[in-house]
Amino acid sequence: MLFFQARHQKVGEKPLLSISTFIQAARNNVLLAVPAFLYAINNYLKFIMQLYFNPATVKMLSNLKVLVIAVLLKIIMRRRFSIIQWEALALLLIGISVNQLRSLPEGSTAMGLPVAMGAYIYTLIFITVPSMASVFNEYALKSQYDTSIYLQNLFLYGYGAIFNFLGILVTAIFKGPDNLDILQGHSKATMLLIFNNAAQGILSCFFLKYADAILKKYSSTVATIFTGIASAVLFGHTLTMNFLLGISIVFISMHQFFSSLSKAKDEQQNGTHELRDVQENHRSKESFIDIAAGANEEAAHRIGSDERQPLLPT
Repeated sequence: MLFFQARHQKVGEKPLLSISTFIQAARNNVLLAVPAFLYAINNYLKFIMQLYFNPATVKMLSNLKVLVIAVLLKIIMRRRFSIIQWEALALLLIGISVNQLRSLPEGSTAMGLPVAMGAYIYTLIFITVPSMASVFNEYALKSQYDTSIYLQNLFLYGYGAIFNFLGILVTAIFKGPDNLDILQGHSKATMLLIFNNAAQGILSCFFLKYADAILKKYSSTVATIFTGIASAVLFGHTLTMNFLLGISIVFISMHQFFSSLSKAKDEQQNGTHELRDVQENHRSKESFIDIAAGANEEAAHRIGSDERQPLLPT
């Protein structure tokens, strides 16, 4: 994608593939190493979560990140949300909870922990880590807004490859050198998964740089219904009534969050603050004019008094 963008550059633009541009962009985008490290952890958790839930449930669980992302955006990036939008996020959690009813298999264990306990632990990490990654990634991408998004993706994936390779080395130290064979176990399906995740990562960066993390996470709910259908077709999972009700509530929440009603309320509040600021400025100007007029009147009165005062004989 970077090569494609470089070939279609306009005359006079700084070449994207030059060494100086690459080095300067690399220095300016060092902050991308933080979300790259968090994404490396998240990519591992994605496959761990498949041990506890079916793909549709994992997709629904990922929507829990929206609330954490909203809190982080409010704290880190000073983002403001209306009451209606917070209610929409609460409605989203209700929809996810409806889908999660009786989703855990009973009586099975994994990694020496009861399934419920292991699922809760990994779910907490699965929600927190990528939420932090999304917020830090959005901040890093927008802080260098003039840098090509494909160049930023190159740095992001470059840092991610380094962190994952370090993970392979640590695994090889504890489990033997056989784990250094990074192509072991790959097939056409896994290669297709790699290309799919790469395309998804590029699209995600477009959301984060030109929109925000909330819109990115909400857009994933659109894919949830397709994930559920594909899960039913490929793995024989049943589309329960809980899933159908949960996904309906999620879509209602998404409509409420991005509706004109919630935006109009924010705009009305902003307009009220702006009107108040204008009125205060107008009042301050009137006060200044009154003070200036009073000073001029007092000065004129003094001059008139001086003129009317008789001269004393010397």
